[in-house]
Amino acid sequence: MSKQVDWHKARVKKQMKTQKVLKQMSVEQREAIEEIQKSVAQCIEMIKDCNDLYMSDVAKLESSWHSLRWAFEVDDI
Repeated sequence: MSKQVDWHKARVKKQMKTQKVLKQMSVEQREAIEEIQKSVAQCIEMIKDCNDLYMSDVAKLESSWHSLRWAFEVDDI
């Protein structure tokens, strides 16, 4: 079997696992993950395009970070 086929099978297996885990999460958790992914992607694009980052992007990133922390409540009590 070729490396490409092995890689594809591994990717499909990982995606199926990820979908299963996401289904077990609350809506708030899934939304927090989506929000942080979007914020990070926007920040990376801004940095690549302008070699700079707007303060509004930093604020979105910080807000997303807090949403993620709140959704998963992993902080020490």
